[in-house]
Amino acid sequence: MRKRNGGARGVLAAAVLALAAAGCGDGGGKDDALPDAPLTGGEEQKPERGGTAVLAELSDMAQPMPLFYEGGLDSDLVDVMYMGLTRSAWVNGRLVQLLSDKSPMAIAWRYEYTGPDSTALRYRMRSALRWSDGKPLTARDVVWSFERLKDPKVASPRQQDVAGLDSVRAENDSTVVLHFARRSPEMLFAAATPVAPRHPFEGTAPAQLRTHPTLTDPTKTVVSGPFRVGAWQPNQQITLVPNPHFSPKPLLDAIAIRVIPEPTTRVVEFQTGQVDLARPVSTDFIPELKRRVPNAKLEREERRFWEFVAYNPRTVEAFRDPNVRRALGMAIDVPAILSGLRLEPYVAAASGPYPPVFRDVYDPERMRPLAFDTAGARALLAQAGWRDSDGDGILDKNGKKLSFTLLTNTGNQRRADVSQVIQQQWRRIGVDAKIQQLEFGAVQEKQYSKTFEAILGGWGVNMNPDLTPLFASDAQLNVVSFDDPEAQRLMQVAKDQPTAPLANAAWRAAAQRIVQQQPYTWLYYYDPVTAVSERLRNVKVDTYGAYQNTWEWWIPRDRQRGAAPKAP
Repeated sequence: MRKRNGGARGVLAAAVLALAAAGCGDGGGKDDALPDAPLTGGEEQKPERGGTAVLAELSDMAQPMPLFYEGGLDSDLVDVMYMGLTRSAWVNGRLVQLLSDKSPMAIAWRYEYTGPDSTALRYRMRSALRWSDGKPLTARDVVWSFERLKDPKVASPRQQDVAGLDSVRAENDSTVVLHFARRSPEMLFAAATPVAPRHPFEGTAPAQLRTHPTLTDPTKTVVSGPFRVGAWQPNQQITLVPNPHFSPKPLLDAIAIRVIPEPTTRVVEFQTGQVDLARPVSTDFIPELKRRVPNAKLEREERRFWEFVAYNPRTVEAFRDPNVRRALGMAIDVPAILSGLRLEPYVAAASGPYPPVFRDVYDPERMRPLAFDTAGARALLAQAGWRDSDGDGILDKNGKKLSFTLLTNTGNQRRADVSQVIQQQWRRIGVDAKIQQLEFGAVQEKQYSKTFEAILGGWGVNMNPDLTPLFASDAQLNVVSFDDPEAQRLMQVAKDQPTAPLANAAWRAAAQRIVQQQPYTWLYYYDPVTAVSERLRNVKVDTYGAYQNTWEWWIPRDRQRGAAPKAP
């Protein structure tokens, strides 16, 4: 369950929005000049056009569109196919917003605070921008997109991203003003949301947008970014082709994304040169991969994800008690899991929703990893009334066993191994956990419909400190039905603060309260590893993501493939 922020705009939060300088030039993509690119040996080679990059991904796309994406590959593809008013980037441990003079993915060349108490943002947009079907991209698209995000009839899973937005108004075709309820550091983050096109959906009722023909068939989707979907074989392959109206023109002829759920197969395909980029690469494959493909780059999205056990109080009555949830967490020996499964140095024990890499909101004093304490776990369960009344080794209360199903997805050996270890450790305190593995999409369906009992999964970290997308009582992504009044109050206090330092202090307090209640057992922060072949050049991977500069990817002409390979 990979959640991201656009390609990196995911679910939860963890960095302060640093302001980009509000420049005045119409930057980005006025010609197709090719910059020099460094080679491994220190030489420089001119990037060359042409060729198809072949990628291996864990799962298929579902609905990669700004109104409806929920994570996984969809969020990466949204980052490729749609522009926003600004473009997010990760710089020195913080998120910054780039204008069009710094990134061709930014629609705006300038922004300014305006209105009473600076509660509005005015964006000056580039002129002559077009959608992939040739229609103009104007301020009316921005207005339509944000209004649909806020519309409860649309039921967008991204609705929480713009919760503080009151209204959007187009002053003309190239100027748009976003009005917020109050001045807050989240304004820039909300305004950076990718923009969806208006014209393909005119006349469609909000509740019917999700089933519109241009969304059920991704090859008909109208986009603004460097690539669009040219062909799709579900659960096999996605072929991206250049958007003829994006500038600068992408260097590659195509990007073929092969869906390979089995981790060993992804690595073998990379080792044999059948794919140029594979992700994620399980940590236990890395030593062999380095030996077999010494020129490959192994890039990390540092501490962008946390793995968890999620408890559903709707389906398991015992999970309504925070002491039961805490006891289950205390019974898990996370350090032993990390060392026994050889997960270091790509994994570190987790303490809560903010990883250490997000330095403005991470608090090592207030939130430390839950201590492994089997005796303490048994004592907490005993205090909650759980006893082994019939001597079968499983605790019971009021005639019910402390028994449930731990669900996780296939195609992830790490989670398969971890689930078995957790099952054994829970058994030691009298808990009966059955393991169920389902295909990735089936797990997501159970997660979002809240029909699971417990899940071993992961969330990606958003770039905004806002915790409400996961923990607000009415948030769609609050899959654990968390509704602690004190945590809700603290999150609202944080959202009411006008400056980042004040807001960050409140977010830290809210995070501390959430961790005390243990709606999740936070297991570990981990770095997804992406393997990039020496053949595919200029791929940038960092905390922000792996698909952030696809228009700049290139392959030397003497090593280019022909047409996009057929899916197996």
